[in-house]
Amino acid sequence: MFHKFSEETMRRRGGDPAGREGVVALAALEAVLKGERLFDGSLLEPLAAFTNLLQSSQLPPDFGDYSLGDALLAIEEAHAELRQNAEQRWEFAPELSDEQAATVADFMPPLAAPATGDHPRKLRRFVLDAALAVEPRSALVVGALRCPDLPLAELASRFERLTLSDLDLPRLEALRRTIPEPHQSRVKLERYDVTGSYAAFVTGVKAAVDGATSLADAEQALGALIESYDVSAGSAGLSVAEDKPSLAVSAMLLSELGQGYGPCISAALSARGWDGEAANRPPLLPALTVLRCLVVQHHVHALLRRAKSAVLISAVSTVELGSGPGGKAAPIGEPADLLSVERLVERLPEIAEVKAEQSWEWRQDHQAGTDKRSLLTLVEAVLI
Repeated sequence: MFHKFSEETMRRRGGDPAGREGVVALAALEAVLKGERLFDGSLLEPLAAFTNLLQSSQLPPDFGDYSLGDALLAIEEAHAELRQNAEQRWEFAPELSDEQAATVADFMPPLAAPATGDHPRKLRRFVLDAALAVEPRSALVVGALRCPDLPLAELASRFERLTLSDLDLPRLEALRRTIPEPHQSRVKLERYDVTGSYAAFVTGVKAAVDGATSLADAEQALGALIESYDVSAGSAGLSVAEDKPSLAVSAMLLSELGQGYGPCISAALSARGWDGEAANRPPLLPALTVLRCLVVQHHVHALLRRAKSAVLISAVSTVELGSGPGGKAAPIGEPADLLSVERLVERLPEIAEVKAEQSWEWRQDHQAGTDKRSLLTLVEAVLI
């Protein structure tokens, strides 16, 4: 497919620099899918651009309509074949001991106040509509501390059992106490890392940095650690319970997965007296971007495979707004894609059946010096 698209690119773009760069990237992607090389950060943007063309029907029908989610799963299969004789380096390890939980502070969700405006109303309505569409046996809310706008009281009233999971048990206990007392007995709490990677990442980063003699050595060791990630999407889970919940809810969590990887590395480097900003530039930043992309895709896959139905709500892109001509709000810079795609459905693989979907904008005003600004976030929701 990539070879065919390379020919199409050369036909359309000829020999201009952008066309040549595109052909080189497509050849590299083809080599990845053939199991001849590993996928890396330099290939994520061209892969996302290619699958976006497929999803938006800008290519002839015989190219197919594969999503970025499909492509990442195919790349993962190619990686498994390339590594078939290598020792497994990582495991999906979602359960944390008290000692491990104390080490993953960089990944803990921040304290957040409930939002105002249409965003929380639309979010709650989407979740409740989904809850009414499934049998009222069990519900699971993953990353329950990430979104303070969830209708937890209503879910506890609707379902025979409601499980709330996240990394911080004391805060989950406090969250359970916000549910009316008659239904608190239905609520179970789980300390669960939906990426299955945080504790191992912390341990690996410490070993890599402690064993290095210079910043360059540390960057090399950290790069090797990140690129060794070999967990498959099929290993990803949602809960320690084996039974599939009637409904799983993942709200405002997806784009935040793995965001603590960089701060974890920065803190370890700074503790050695080295430049912590190395985590925010090549070669580490592209490698971390790919790792985050993979754990995000694994969570999507787990929602599809480990629940009878699932609500997935996520921020998809953001743009900063300032005051433009006539005092009207105007964009400052370009929108930032949070999931490497323009639409949430582009992260869904072909096996996903979308039963309902909705999108809305969430505007958060803030002060930047003397200027009034707003962060405008595109939020999308799907029931799968």
